[in-house]
Amino acid sequence: MKKYIYYSILLLFISSIAIAQEINIDETLSKVKQEVEKNNFDKALSLIEPLRAKFPENEDIQIYTGRIYSWKKDYTASAKILLPMADRVNPNPEALQALINTYFWSEQFEKCITYCDKYLALNPKDTEVLKIKVTCLEKLNRDQEALDIISRSDIENSTQAFRGIRTLIGRKAKNAVSASYLNISTSDPGQSPFHYGYVEYSHKFSKSAIVGRANIGNVSDNTQMLFETDFYQTFSNKSYLYANAGVSTGETIFPVAKAGLEYYFKPHKNFDYSLGARFMHFDTDDITLVTGQLAYNTGNYTLAYRPYYDTSNELFSHVLSLQRSNEEKERIIRLELQYGNVPYLYLYNGFTQPLKAYRIGLQYQHRFGDSFFVRPIFLYEDEEYTPGQYRNRFNVQLIVTKRF
Repeated sequence: MKKYIYYSILLLFISSIAIAQEINIDETLSKVKQEVEKNNFDKALSLIEPLRAKFPENEDIQIYTGRIYSWKKDYTASAKILLPMADRVNPNPEALQALINTYFWSEQFEKCITYCDKYLALNPKDTEVLKIKVTCLEKLNRDQEALDIISRSDIENSTQAFRGIRTLIGRKAKNAVSASYLNISTSDPGQSPFHYGYVEYSHKFSKSAIVGRANIGNVSDNTQMLFETDFYQTFSNKSYLYANAGVSTGETIFPVAKAGLEYYFKPHKNFDYSLGARFMHFDTDDITLVTGQLAYNTGNYTLAYRPYYDTSNELFSHVLSLQRSNEEKERIIRLELQYGNVPYLYLYNGFTQPLKAYRIGLQYQHRFGDSFFVRPIFLYEDEEYTPGQYRNRFNVQLIVTKRF
């Protein structure tokens, strides 16, 4: 009887110790998570490291410690903890997930892909890990491998997660061809429509791009051509330079020669700004426009203001625009309010007078598939064609682009 009481008391004592230890683990981990939520990673580690040393067989504690080191951006320490659980014959899936994040965040993309493959051997349909692997492939310019994974039938139903990666790969295309038609009509009073069009080819280099464009214009049964080149040079501080030059076959529809230069400064917080000039030589006059832009970006919206100052005729023109962009779909919708003799694309003639013109325009860009774009543009103008006399002017344009 005494032995029975003795063993019962001993068993109760041992159970109490075990329960106390379990409660101690739970309480400590709760405190650790509270510190992690506050981004107090050093404090969290000071609480969990003794626990990890006391219970080395508890892989949940080991994995969570590895995650904390990765959140702290001590990726070497994180990998050292997680690798033994990830490299064994039967790897711990949670350790693999944590190690994948560690290598991804530290931009060790080759290693990240290796452990993505190990995890996907256990869970081949895990969308998040597939997305990380595809992102790593894109970062390493292994674009076709990434696209092959995305095009798998069981992933096509999850295109939301992969659409952005498709867009990034599509934007790497070095070449593009575009064609455009512009019709300018007037009413009250009306005149014969003006017809303009162009075809262009662009090619991107590592830090620059060049565009060649052939324009054609038909006004009052007179047809002329304008040949021009655009050049873009980017710099390491995210600024870039735009340059333009062109010559024409006539003297009225297009300028005899034209040139332009504009520098886009490094963005400052949410603001973009630039400063530049355009020069046009006509048979009877030379036109110099001073211009620039100030833009404010917030989320998917950009509010921009661009003035033009015609130094020859001392005229100011203004453009205010609001644009909404969808980066994933490369979709754009843009509203413009204009006042004055604003050069519509490549059009600006030498017969400028201090007449008033009020315009409102709308343009939209839609991408079909991964590389085909359609952009319709409509601009209505209340134009003072002689002092005190106004008429309606309609600019309708369509631009189609193929990227490859």
